[in-house]
Amino acid sequence: MKKNSRLFNFVFILSLILFIALAYASLKNVEEAKRQKEADLEAARIRREHGILTEEEKRLEEERERQREKTIADYNEITGSHSGYLLADGKKLYIARKENIAQIYLEEADGQNSKAVTASAEPVDGYSVSPEEKQLIYLASKGGNERYGFYLVDLESGATEPLLVNDAVRYGDPTWLSENEILFTSNEANGSDFYIYHLDLKTRKQTLLVSKAGNNHITDALSKKEFLFYTYNSNTSTTPYHYKNGKVNKFKNINPNKRYFPIAFFRDGILMRTNENDDFDYLELWKGKEHVPFFKRYWTVESAVVDKKTRDTAAFCSDEDGFSACRYYDKNGEFKLVEYNKSVISLGKLHDGKLVMDITRSQEITRPHIYDVETGSLQPFGYFFYNSISQEEFSNAELRHVLSFDNENVSYLLYRPRTGNPPYQTIVYFHGGPEGQSRPSFSANFQYYLSKGYAVAAPNVRGSSGYGERFMNLDNYKLRMNAVKDGKAVIDELLKEGISAPNRFIAMGGSYGGFMTVASMAEFADDYICGIDNVGVVDLVNFLENTSSYRRHLREAEYGPLSDKESLQSISPTNMVDKIKGELYVFHGANDPRVPVSDAYILIDRLQKAGKKVQSHIFEDEGHGYRKKVNRNIYFTKSAEFIQNNCTKK
Repeated sequence: MKKNSRLFNFVFILSLILFIALAYASLKNVEEAKRQKEADLEAARIRREHGILTEEEKRLEEERERQREKTIADYNEITGSHSGYLLADGKKLYIARKENIAQIYLEEADGQNSKAVTASAEPVDGYSVSPEEKQLIYLASKGGNERYGFYLVDLESGATEPLLVNDAVRYGDPTWLSENEILFTSNEANGSDFYIYHLDLKTRKQTLLVSKAGNNHITDALSKKEFLFYTYNSNTSTTPYHYKNGKVNKFKNINPNKRYFPIAFFRDGILMRTNENDDFDYLELWKGKEHVPFFKRYWTVESAVVDKKTRDTAAFCSDEDGFSACRYYDKNGEFKLVEYNKSVISLGKLHDGKLVMDITRSQEITRPHIYDVETGSLQPFGYFFYNSISQEEFSNAELRHVLSFDNENVSYLLYRPRTGNPPYQTIVYFHGGPEGQSRPSFSANFQYYLSKGYAVAAPNVRGSSGYGERFMNLDNYKLRMNAVKDGKAVIDELLKEGISAPNRFIAMGGSYGGFMTVASMAEFADDYICGIDNVGVVDLVNFLENTSSYRRHLREAEYGPLSDKESLQSISPTNMVDKIKGELYVFHGANDPRVPVSDAYILIDRLQKAGKKVQSHIFEDEGHGYRKKVNRNIYFTKSAEFIQNNCTKK
């Protein structure tokens, strides 16, 4: 027995030693593998920085990136481009925010390479190319204050110089006449009225041409002696003019309560967009006293362009329940439908049978396209970046309608998450304006929340554009709160159909959408668990007293005159805070020229004094919205964290 016991102990000890030796060897192998992996990753990082990853390394990195759970910051990196322009040599221009702020880029004719044309310290807001395509003028403003300056860029040398820059002045409508002269508008005279000037680029001499009061906009020009413009009186009233040989000629027999937009000199007349005899905008060809029908249907014509070289072809789009339907008018006087359905389209340049337009859909980021009117082919260009997020993961917009409290038909877009089952917690997104419109364009913000299981509803409450003049006027002055009731009709239908979870709606909106957010949370407090007010109009008296002077009378037509402060105070969300139950996050830009940041401060103060929960963030270098990527990341990240931490339980 003792002999067997000693043998057993010997075998056991030997086995233990062997096990320890193997474990030690295995541990060394693991540590060596770890060191090797770290070395491989470091080597891959160095190769990545120099753009020399192997195909296998690229594949593995892409796979790891796809599997990583995406944050709101990842979605905010999704970037498209817009404001496309086709040059005569086949090269293209566009605006994109590849880095922190938007710049203009030039893409080679073959589409292989692009380079920055501008290096602006502030985001580029738009540009205009000279007739011979040797130069361009771009617009930018300081810190989002919207007092736009002009900057001249030589497209051959790349040299850039300030052309018209004054921090106290807003310049607009740079309209080229030749390589050496432009027309433009400016409120330099008194801060409120936009006069029309001529500028000689060689001598930099400015000549005042039109000193008419109001918000004037140039639409087309043949020369310094002949051009078209209109005065924007309100959302429902504009006045058209034909300047010729030193005289401002108002078009005769126009209705002061209707809209008129002189698009361009066209064929032997003037192409005019108007709603003179209808609820919706349509097109006519005005030849003196004769107004020849050009295009008219139930939906409103929202935009039109003319080939400025031949002036015998045109393209235009109608807004059909939020979707764009575009047509081309050829030299033979025939209309051709531009086949690109279920999209939102912005028209650019039309020249020699090539139509440039920006196109977006709810599942597709905005990009410029070139449409060949003869072949029907569509060529995309410009920058786009989906940040390794598959488009197949994006949800599509569903167009729906509901009858409001007074049987008014109200449309809204519904986005359902691809995962989970109803009822969903639902974000109600209110557009700005009030005359804005929620359309099925791409929203990375929406798609992020959809990926997290939220539904999104985007109502077009009364006052929205796209549905005719009558509908747009239904919220004016003392009718304001009826629009808030429209939002209630939308969420009631979502509850009735079992799509949304009760008492857990999240209100969200910017500018006028901020008004709708806070007012909805007050009027229907039990429905909303929280809300995000972004640059919101929330104190109507303070807003009208402190908005930019050139905007004041336009906004009074919407909300009511400053002389009726009792009415303005009665519809101001700052006076409704006692009824709010949900928590609010208030965002604003310190340099906002439209909605003064003091609106935000008043709301925050009153919420705090009423004992309500409120958080806030003021961007010191932004205005009416956030143009810089770093600030957009802050806004979207703070919003997402707020919703996750403060809006999920009831």
